[in-house]
Amino acid sequence: AAPMSGDMELWVEEKHRVQVAQRFRVRRVLFSKRSRYQDVSVVDTVPLGRMLLNDGLVMLSEADEAVYHEMIAHVPLFLHPAPRRVLVVGGGDGGTVRECLKHPSVGHVDLVEIDGLVVDAARKYLPSTSACLSDERVAVRIEDGVKFMAQAGEPYDVILIDSTDPIGPAAPLFGPEFYENVRKRLTPEGVVVA
Repeated sequence: AAPMSGDMELWVEEKHRVQVAQRFRVRRVLFSKRSRYQDVSVVDTVPLGRMLLNDGLVMLSEADEAVYHEMIAHVPLFLHPAPRRVLVVGGGDGGTVRECLKHPSVGHVDLVEIDGLVVDAARKYLPSTSACLSDERVAVRIEDGVKFMAQAGEPYDVILIDSTDPIGPAAPLFGPEFYENVRKRLTPEGVVVA
């Protein structure tokens, strides 16, 4: 999604593969930088507030992010009888972690995000989703989720794969080897959602 100007207005456009696009009028670009993995931008839009984009694809907007974050977190956490340890792979904006922390039984959340620039941009420009990343129950780990899953470690009650589409840096999160390692890192009554 490249910022487009027309008639002195700035727009961001997200093009989809099926010859469809969405356009959002932009008040201003708050942040735009290329990381080792992708272009990361935060823009302030007229209709939806602040919006995070990775490689031009909308990751979240302030106006409707809760719909996604609540569903990916609360359904599995209510399904598990007593979730104490949670892992979020991806989700560097912090919204999924925020929702996990609303469950009183959750004592620890690991966030494993490959792109530190996403976390940094969210901390600075999207505090409504990222403020929770400073919570004492949260460990933010800037590392590759595939490699993290391949390591032995303490099991999790709930694992949430909060990734982008299966392109770019998230593509390896969709393979059978990754999910076999996810299975190995779950407690016997563990729940995984992607």
